[in-house]
Amino acid sequence: MNTRVWFPRVIFSVKKLLLVGFLLLAWPFARNSSFAASSANNRLYEVSFKEFPRYRALWQGKLGRTPFNYGRMMAEPAFAPEYSVAAYSRPIGGGGVKYFVTYIVMDRSLWQATNVGKNPQGAERARTRRIDCEIPKETALKVRQAWLGMLSGKQSPRPMREEDLVRGTGDATIAEFSIQLSGEQALYGELVAELPSGPKTRILLEIATALADYCKAQPTARPGVTSQIDRKVTRLLGLLKYRR
Repeated sequence: MNTRVWFPRVIFSVKKLLLVGFLLLAWPFARNSSFAASSANNRLYEVSFKEFPRYRALWQGKLGRTPFNYGRMMAEPAFAPEYSVAAYSRPIGGGGVKYFVTYIVMDRSLWQATNVGKNPQGAERARTRRIDCEIPKETALKVRQAWLGMLSGKQSPRPMREEDLVRGTGDATIAEFSIQLSGEQALYGELVAELPSGPKTRILLEIATALADYCKAQPTARPGVTSQIDRKVTRLLGLLKYRR
């Protein structure tokens, strides 16, 4: 579906808009066992790279400035500036490796500033704020394991099906998760941040949010945030191991 609909904020693809509507309508019933078996399956949705390619190129250029071989989330809020958080490694002298998390946030909505990529000159006026932080190796390794677990194998993101599409309205943040593999290969998946479909997707979103909080925290507070990240990742890995 490539039809587009005007909304107060922007143009949405009908597919994403209807996904939000479906989740808003369905969420109150998610605890019913018959519904939970099909909808709360904890899988992300496949990313459509055909949607708004000019905007996506600008978005990647502004917010995708680091490696993401340990995991990344890039977020498109409905009424706020876009942002990203990425975990990655870098080689250092003597054959060693250091691990980092980078948080980047726009100073305005790139979607609005560029009219969905139609006016790329709007991106030149948009600025970013960036925070780079070193992160413990053990935490980085766990984060990478969690991202791989949510983006591959039985958890591989699934396509949006026709039965998922129910007319509705709503403004939401689209969160895109990705991880670099060898070479230029990468895995991608996305969800509606306000309404993740189950425990696994909800915890994945919490981990990404905690990584951003780690960057924004004062240095003395970061060990406490690291402990939160470790606990959430451990829980997610447990769910990935024992739940289908």
